[in-house]
Amino acid sequence: MADSSNNIHDKKSTLSTVNDSTDFKLNNEKAVYSLAFRGMVFFQVLAYGSYSVLVHLCEKNGVITFSSTTMNFILEVVKLSFSIIALTISSSTIGNIYPSKEQFISWFKQSLPYSIPGVLYFINNNLAVHMQLYMDPASYQILGNFKILTTAILYRLIIKQNLKRKQWFALFLLFSGGVAYSLGTIRNSSGVPNQITTSGAVIHRMYVHPLGFFMITSYCIISGFSGVYNEWILKKYYTESIHIQNIFLYTYGVIFNLIPAITVAMYSSGSSYSFNLFHGFTFYTWVIIITQALSGIFMGVIIKHSSNIIRLFVISFSLIVAAILSVFIFNIHLNIYFFVAFITMICSLSIYYS
Repeated sequence: MADSSNNIHDKKSTLSTVNDSTDFKLNNEKAVYSLAFRGMVFFQVLAYGSYSVLVHLCEKNGVITFSSTTMNFILEVVKLSFSIIALTISSSTIGNIYPSKEQFISWFKQSLPYSIPGVLYFINNNLAVHMQLYMDPASYQILGNFKILTTAILYRLIIKQNLKRKQWFALFLLFSGGVAYSLGTIRNSSGVPNQITTSGAVIHRMYVHPLGFFMITSYCIISGFSGVYNEWILKKYYTESIHIQNIFLYTYGVIFNLIPAITVAMYSSGSSYSFNLFHGFTFYTWVIIITQALSGIFMGVIIKHSSNIIRLFVISFSLIVAAILSVFIFNIHLNIYFFVAFITMICSLSIYYS
């Protein structure tokens, strides 16, 4: 009887040890996932915040040295390459990567919905580069917060995400702060101000060209729609591998950027016989490509397993990165409109997420 009791006790002890070991492994996996998730979000804040600054560092005598078309083509190729490598590593066998004819046709049909965000990203990526000539980096980051408004509205319409009254008030507060800042900076500028010199990487004060305001508005609307639509696709086909989904998306990105990139590369040196895909590329151009490629892939993971709300946090907090870099690199003197808009942004975010 005593032996039986001891055996039962030993079995319970062993079972308890196994359960503890299993719980420990699960907790470790959750901790690693949580740490990796936070790391991806933090990297995106740095990448998004430094984007405008890096583009300005590529300027020479007020002109961006590289073509946005060729740069975005290379960017899409890099993202597609990273996704294929990730799929190769995650696949149990290499044979899974090379589909049969039937599977290829099936993948093509599955990929069609990704053509829509592919077109939208193609437009916005080129727009994001050209608008840098019509505003300084800190202004770009402040006005970029209009994405919060467009994303929230489209989130409500497409994904049927309900918002409380205080959240709508917070968005209106954010919108009002952005408009006040834009009107203030436009009033203080006539075209591109003479005080601004990009040669030597010096920008003396904040400014927004009237055309820049129109460009950033279009950019935010397209960005909000593409982000929400992309989240809808990723979650609609949730069982698909994120790497497969990224390959679908970036393949369309490569296709849409291919012909314009080749055309620009052929005539970049003023001769129809020349072909230089990397014309005007500098060290900072490659930093943009690598950081934005990783940021795009990370955002796909975040949106699929979370929501566009995280994307809004990234946009908002990247302002701090842009402002700090602008002060130290371009010697920008932040004006009163920046601080008003910044305080408004903090207040609206606090109300929205409270």
